[in-house]
Amino acid sequence: MSLFAAELKKELIKFRKAEQRKQAAFMKKQARQAKVKREDKSMLRSEEMHYTDASKYAKKYYGETFYETTRFDNDWD
Repeated sequence: MSLFAAELKKELIKFRKAEQRKQAAFMKKQARQAKVKREDKSMLRSEEMHYTDASKYAKKYYGETFYETTRFDNDWD
């Protein structure tokens, strides 16, 4: 193998190792950010402050109005 090819091969190996280090650092940063997002300590996660049943919410807060606007919904099917 010529001297030029040997030098080129060494440079290629250096380049690949540098790229692998960059990629590893990037992936470590992504994992750290994902962990922070998963461990979010917002109020909605600790206490259910939103309704999961829309019809129950509508009956509680809108009562008769909800009933009158939805009573004919199934006639169209």
